[in-house]
Amino acid sequence: MNLSNLAHKVVVGICCFLPTTAFAGLIQSSPFELSMKGMGSGNLETLITLQTQNGNVTSEAGCIGFDGTTSACGISQNGKIKNSSSMEPVPFGITNATDLRFIFNASQPAGSSIDLNQLQISFYGTSATPLFSASLSAPITLSSTQPGTGNSGFSFQLDSIAAAQANAILGSVTQIGAGLAATRASGGQDTVFLATAAGPSNSATPEPGSCALLGAGIVALSLLARKVRQSSKR
Repeated sequence: MNLSNLAHKVVVGICCFLPTTAFAGLIQSSPFELSMKGMGSGNLETLITLQTQNGNVTSEAGCIGFDGTTSACGISQNGKIKNSSSMEPVPFGITNATDLRFIFNASQPAGSSIDLNQLQISFYGTSATPLFSASLSAPITLSSTQPGTGNSGFSFQLDSIAAAQANAILGSVTQIGAGLAATRASGGQDTVFLATAAGPSNSATPEPGSCALLGAGIVALSLLARKVRQSSKR
């Protein structure tokens, strides 16, 4: 066997043993830590909220998958997933995945530290199999936090390769889910919520009643302008 054939077989062997299921793609945004005082969880598009549970006093893990499932969505549950967790659509007006932000809000007493060991974001179409998923490439230690839900958050986004892959399927995405695993957690509630580069997301489209009210206002203004023009001609 010559060296060329041997080298080829070595390369093929290495490729065959490379992991295919793990995929990174989440990186820290700039700025990384955001101040959001006064937001509160009710004003955010919360993907998942976790608390320690059942004797797990320093660890928590879980995920939200297609149609709100908490199993077979990438991270085994080891904590209490709160009912504020939900799937969210792509924020209204977003056409480029680089504009998506995923904010980890660690609600630690006295601003203590926490280890974010896993963070995963999954994009779903019409089935429980994700169209695309991205995750952290390595655990991150957050040396300090701000106590209280909605007070601060650590911002993550898709890297350029992941964003390009997400853009290829973005038009087919109906739901976005998330999961996390953390240690040195002190009870929670710790959340991941969906936002955009411009700030917290508001994915809702205008309600029919709002549209009707806006239309009525436009008609009224048009009639008023017409009367003013007619009066000026007299």
